[in-house]
Amino acid sequence: MTRMVDGWPEPRGGRRWEEDLDGVLRPDRWRDDEPTGDGWGGAWDAPYGRSAGRVSDVDLLSTRRDRVTSIVLVGDRVVDVVQRPARGSKYECAALELEDAWRAAPAPPTPPGHELQLAWLATVVGGEEALATLTDTPLPQEVLVLDGVADHVRARAQSVDASMTGPVLELLGPEGLTACRRLLARVVHETPGAVLRTDRPEATAAAVLWAVARGNDLAGAGRPLRSRAVQEAFGLTSSPSSRATSLAHAVGGGPAGFSWNGYHGAQSPDVLPLGDPALLLGRFRRRVVAMRDRALGLRERAVGPGTG
Repeated sequence: MTRMVDGWPEPRGGRRWEEDLDGVLRPDRWRDDEPTGDGWGGAWDAPYGRSAGRVSDVDLLSTRRDRVTSIVLVGDRVVDVVQRPARGSKYECAALELEDAWRAAPAPPTPPGHELQLAWLATVVGGEEALATLTDTPLPQEVLVLDGVADHVRARAQSVDASMTGPVLELLGPEGLTACRRLLARVVHETPGAVLRTDRPEATAAAVLWAVARGNDLAGAGRPLRSRAVQEAFGLTSSPSSRATSLAHAVGGGPAGFSWNGYHGAQSPDVLPLGDPALLLGRFRRRVVAMRDRALGLRERAVGPGTG
């Protein structure tokens, strides 16, 4: 809970400040008090009208170069913050120099589309080396491998596997079941707590299936597999997408450092990166290989023969 602290009584007698949990004083945004008397002087007040000098949280975090922010400390505590126009102050020259430097700074070049696509495809499959050596060989049929796993974790993982085998075979086929079992085994070894949660094994099984489906461009908007079908197959009342995302991030090293929409566009798969070819179905890897080869061809044409 926050507590109210009286501000400096003069020259701003009615001002109150709100102390955050981190001990930083910020203006009380819910009060409509204003400075008393002449405030900080007519020259400073003019651009802001009657509420001269008041600083909101948004203003305090602003990067505007036409204002000077003064922060008053007593010991190690912030007790007042005020912003004034840079124009007419002793900092005007510095503000102009910063503005000129900002305008003169060249915008970072935008990489060609084929380079952005290659970067995204590398994220999807687990790196540039994995992308360069990627093939479309289908995944073999495998059982769940749990070597070196504690007994209680093994029992839980096996119950998840038993719950997902039928639905996965029906919705993704034998190759999809191998990918799901590999993903489950990876989660068990790297983050066993993810399968030891108190929810039903069916919930974890559905999340594993959805993660593999999203990672292979089989689920989502305009894709053949819908969340409702997965819910019905496992007897669930809510979508497994959130849990699936957590599992994918656990095995793939976290979300991509750039967004799908912002970088590689509609010609690349909008998938949840699993970061490992061993979790990707042959038909999806075939698409990735085709996109990789087209992008590499565009790179060669852009660079020119015999260069680079």
